[in-house]
Amino acid sequence: MRTRILVSLSAILLLAGCGEKSGSVPEVPADELAAEVSELDAVHDVMATLWHDAFPAKDYGAIEAAVPEFEASLAALTEAELPGILQDKQAQWDAQKSLLMETYDGLKAAVDTGDQAGMLAYTEAFHMNYEGMVRIVRPLSPELADFHQHLYGLYHYYGPGYDLEKIGGAAADMAAAIPPLQTVELPASLAGHQGHYEMVVTELGGAVGALVATLDNPSRADVEAAIEAIHAAYSEIEGIYDGDAGSHG
Repeated sequence: MRTRILVSLSAILLLAGCGEKSGSVPEVPADELAAEVSELDAVHDVMATLWHDAFPAKDYGAIEAAVPEFEASLAALTEAELPGILQDKQAQWDAQKSLLMETYDGLKAAVDTGDQAGMLAYTEAFHMNYEGMVRIVRPLSPELADFHQHLYGLYHYYGPGYDLEKIGGAAADMAAAIPPLQTVELPASLAGHQGHYEMVVTELGGAVGALVATLDNPSRADVEAAIEAIHAAYSEIEGIYDGDAGSHG
C-alpha cells in the first residue's frame, strides 16, 4: 500500500511540474491569418454595377435587373465564416450583416411595387451597409495589421500552449513592428485622436518590451500577464479606429 501511495505522489508532483514547462504548439494555420472573406468580394462584383452605374443614372430598369443578381452571393455571404484573425469581430459582423439583408429586402420590396424613390433610398442604404461589412474585414492600417498577425498567434496559440520558443519569436516580431506603428498618421476623421494613438503605441511598445524581459527568467504567470498587457494596449488602439477612443477591448 505504501508503494502505491509513493507512486501516486510522484505522479502528482510530475503533473504539477508540467504546468511550468514550455509546450510545443503548431504554427498558426495561414488561412486563419488572412483578413479576407471571399463571399464578401463576390457581392462587390454585382454591387459595383448597381452603385457606380445604375444608381447615379437613376436607371430604375438597371436597378431592377441587378436585384436578383445578388441572391446567390448574399446567400453565400449568410453562411460565410470569418477567419480566425477576425473572430473578435463576430458580433459586429453579424449585426452589420443583418442590416445589409434588411436593406436588401427593402430594395426588393421597392422594386416589386415600382417605388422609384424607395429604390434609390434603399440602393444607397444597401451600399452603405455593404461598405460597413467591408470596413470590418479591411485592416485598419497595414502597420496595425502586421502587428495583429503576430499578436494573434501569440494570444490564441503560443501563449495558451505556453510555447516559450514561439512566444519569444512572436515577441521579437512585435518589437520589430512597433517602429512602423509609431510613424502612422491617423485619417483626417480621427486626427483629433492622434495624441492618444501615439501614447497608446508607446504603451504597446513598453508592454512588448516587458514580455521580452520576462522571457529572460520566465514564469507562466508573468508571461501570461505580459501577454494580456499587450493585448489590452492593442485593443485600445483598435478602439481608436472604431471611434471608441476609450475602449480597452
